[in-house]
Amino acid sequence: MSTTTDHLIESVDSVSLAKVGASAEGADVKLMPVSQNGLSSELLEELAALAAEKVRGDGLRLMGEGGLLPELAQHLMQAALEAEMDEHLAAEAGRAGGRGSRSGGNTRNGYRNKKVMTEVGTVTVQIPRDRLGTFQPRMLPKYSRRTGALDDLVISLTAKGLTSGEIVSHLAQTYGMTTTKETISTITDSDSGTRVPGGRDSITD
Repeated sequence: MSTTTDHLIESVDSVSLAKVGASAEGADVKLMPVSQNGLSSELLEELAALAAEKVRGDGLRLMGEGGLLPELAQHLMQAALEAEMDEHLAAEAGRAGGRGSRSGGNTRNGYRNKKVMTEVGTVTVQIPRDRLGTFQPRMLPKYSRRTGALDDLVISLTAKGLTSGEIVSHLAQTYGMTTTKETISTITDSDSGTRVPGGRDSITD
C-alpha cells in the first residue's frame, strides 16, 4: 500500500490555485516519477499533450501575451504566495498561543492585484493580505515589480552590447512586456552596486 499527496486546483476569484490535500492511502494510489523540480511524469505528459494540441490548432506560443509559460508562471507564483500566507498565519498563531481572529489573532483579509514582470512575460497575481498587515511575501517583496531572474536577463543582454532601447524592444517583441529605458537603467545601475532584485519599475498595480 503506497502513500502520496493529492494536488488539487481550486478556483478562487477566477484564479486557479494549486493546493496540497491530505495524504491518500490505498492500492489504487500510484507514486509517479518526478523531475528535479518535483514535476511528475504524468503532469509532464499532460503538458506535452497540451502543446501538441496547440500546435495542431492556432500554434504553440510559449512566451508573451497568451503564452503557455506566463500562464504556468502565474499559477505557480499564486500557489507559492498562498503557501507563504498559510505559513505566516500558522507562525503567528503559534506565537499567540493559537488564538483565533475573535481573540485578537491574525486572519486572511482579501487580495490585491499586482502585475509582475518575469523572464517569460508579464503576469498578474493576487497578493494575499492579512488583517494585521504583517504579511511580507518573500517571493515578491513589497514594491517589487519584477523577478530577480528578469534582472539577470537584462544584465546578460547589456553584457552582450545591447542598448537600453534595444533591450526594451527585445522584451516587447519576445515577451510582450511594456517597459522603459529608465527601468533598464535602474536594473543595470543596481547591478554595479548593491543589487536589490525585483525593484520598482514602470508597471503599476
